[in-house]
Amino acid sequence: MKVWNWFGAIASVAICSASGGAVAADLSPIYDMPEYQSVPEVQPVEIGTGWYLRGDVGYQFESDLDTSFGVDVNGVSVLSGSSDGLQLPATAAFSAGIGYKFNEFLRADATVGYWGSDVDGASLRAGSLSLDTEAKAYEVMANAYVDLGTYAGFTPYLGAGAGGVHVSYNLDCDYGGVDCSSALNDLGIEDGADWRFAYSLMAGVSYDVSRNLKIDVGYRFTDVDGGDMLSISGVDAATGDVVTAHSSDDGFKRHTIQAGIRYSIW
Repeated sequence: MKVWNWFGAIASVAICSASGGAVAADLSPIYDMPEYQSVPEVQPVEIGTGWYLRGDVGYQFESDLDTSFGVDVNGVSVLSGSSDGLQLPATAAFSAGIGYKFNEFLRADATVGYWGSDVDGASLRAGSLSLDTEAKAYEVMANAYVDLGTYAGFTPYLGAGAGGVHVSYNLDCDYGGVDCSSALNDLGIEDGADWRFAYSLMAGVSYDVSRNLKIDVGYRFTDVDGGDMLSISGVDAATGDVVTAHSSDDGFKRHTIQAGIRYSIW
């Protein structure tokens, strides 16, 4: 009797186990398993890293200054000619600007510059009369450069620019130790000042001092168009005629060796 009881108990457990597994198989899961997808890595974007500031000091070599002149009496030309005896002596030049580096090979900047010097050959000493002429120039240029690759921190480059140069001439007239306008009757002196077109060609090399700082050494050629120089007018005391003398230059070329720094501001 006990043997039959054991067989019955075992059979009951087996039936319950089988039926429980079938029910469990019919039940759906309470929630779906999440699906994981690979997300592409986000690359940081650098903004504004191309902007830089620059400042340069240069030495301009002596250059010729060809001029034309004329004399009018009562508005009628009585004399005209030209002269190639004037020169712009060697002098210092200064410039500053802001630029942007587009990639490893191309960049551009805008610069403003200044230089000033006496005009050799335009001075006159005759008795009590003394004449001296000074030239000043303010440059506004837009420039583009091609960097030719970096080698051990050195980057050679070529460049070109165009813009305007404001050239002004100032005549210092002294008669007997007194300004001519006070010492001489009816004398008028008009200094020439005008904007002229100019273009530049550059070549040089920069050196990486640090990630943000570069030293720049180069050569710059600038060709400036011609314009007015000076005009002097007065009244002939004997005849009453109005006499006017005027001059202009035919333009000039400046050769400059310059050194400076470029600093990335971001």
